[in-house]
Amino acid sequence: MADIKITRIDFRLIHGQVVTKWMKSYPAQRIVIVDDVLAEDEFMSEIYMMAAPAGVKVNIFSCEEAKEKLEAMDQSVFLLFKNLVSFQKVFNDGLQIEKLVVGGVPSEPGTRLVFSGVYLDDKDFEILDDITKRGISVTFASTPDDSSLNYSQIRK
Repeated sequence: MADIKITRIDFRLIHGQVVTKWMKSYPAQRIVIVDDVLAEDEFMSEIYMMAAPAGVKVNIFSCEEAKEKLEAMDQSVFLLFKNLVSFQKVFNDGLQIEKLVVGGVPSEPGTRLVFSGVYLDDKDFEILDDITKRGISVTFASTPDDSSLNYSQIRK
């Protein structure tokens, strides 16, 4: 099983903060992105692979294949999801996750700002309610050295 160092929701996936701050706080041999659309897009997948820090490999899996692929890995992993829906699919498939860090979630119709750069709608709250009831610790943080809030603080 992969040694998952951190699991993060961030629609930007691999970007400056991941490369410069998150990877330093949670060093890993691989970045694994789980996203159904990106897993089918060879061109965009190549771009994300090139954006990774030197020496860090990138894998991109669909939600359906993520659990099996992660269970077969024997390396440390920085696990990234573009959204909560994808995370819930993989969690419901049985992937063992203890902690989730929510970062960038874009503003869309029907969402509201709940934390710096994080906009959630009612469906997102339902997902977060479900996974926290099932034992996952959820934290909201932009960067590892900024202040953070746990889900119960956001839910109020």
